[in-house]
Amino acid sequence: MKTALSLLAIALVFSSSVLGAKCGSQDCGKDSPCCVKGFCNANAMYCAPFSCEPENSFAPQSCWGTPHCVDQTADFGANPAAFAPIAEYHGAPHKTQYVSQLEPSNARVQNGQMELQLVRQPDGKGFGAVTIGTRAIQYGTVTAVLRSGCLSGGVVSSFIIRNGKVGDEIDMEFVGADTATVQSNYYWHGELDYTKMIKSPAVIDTARNFHIYQIDWTPDHITWQVDNVPFRTLRRTDTWDPQARVFKFPEAESFVSFSVWDGGSGAQGTRDWAGGYVDWSRAPFVLAVKSVAVSCFYKGNETTYTPPLGA
Repeated sequence: MKTALSLLAIALVFSSSVLGAKCGSQDCGKDSPCCVKGFCNANAMYCAPFSCEPENSFAPQSCWGTPHCVDQTADFGANPAAFAPIAEYHGAPHKTQYVSQLEPSNARVQNGQMELQLVRQPDGKGFGAVTIGTRAIQYGTVTAVLRSGCLSGGVVSSFIIRNGKVGDEIDMEFVGADTATVQSNYYWHGELDYTKMIKSPAVIDTARNFHIYQIDWTPDHITWQVDNVPFRTLRRTDTWDPQARVFKFPEAESFVSFSVWDGGSGAQGTRDWAGGYVDWSRAPFVLAVKSVAVSCFYKGNETTYTPPLGA
């Protein structure tokens, strides 16, 4: 009996090592080791740290390691290679600082800037674009020179520092319903409390003019500013929840992200916030980012990151 049980245990261990953890209804194997939302593959869309699910992949080590923050500036006019479609990214953040996160990709570098476009689909709804930094940041200052794509109600553009797995976010959002302000908000562990949004003072047409937008994130506070003028500061001490006995302050290591999307095709509340249905006669809707500068609170060391094979 002991021999039979021992053989069974060995068989289970061997089976687990071959098949990996459960990824939805399938098991990720060695050739497609990375799991994302029930699907397995071996490319950056699945294996990059901002997407990959280590607990559901072939092995936790199947997911690429997280490149940590280093001070850097992505100037897309001077260095178009700072952006790449995610299909062309192989895990080398010193070569590529931002990648598209959706396919087909509606993001590209042209006209000296990273452009994210909202494109109308056959069903009349818009399919947008998301780009994300290839290095994570835990506290620091991120400064983006950009022009929103919100030339119509319904179009939403965003500049966000987020950890999609934990649900921590620090937002700057632009809506077609109001191109004279930028909206600031933050989320902790996926709690969608929309009552914490605060608008900036008047800005000269976010959809037709470039402005300098900055998020300064430290262990003690977050400050949002436009054109070098702060308009909101959130202190960690102000986020104390006495019932939960926790500070609901974003603190997870996160990734800088930009997006443009169709808020008009969302639920009624989202549509009202975004400014109604998109007026496609006013297209193209392009979020344009000239540059992104990151200054780390903790000075990262690139030697702590091991690129995946073939990067």
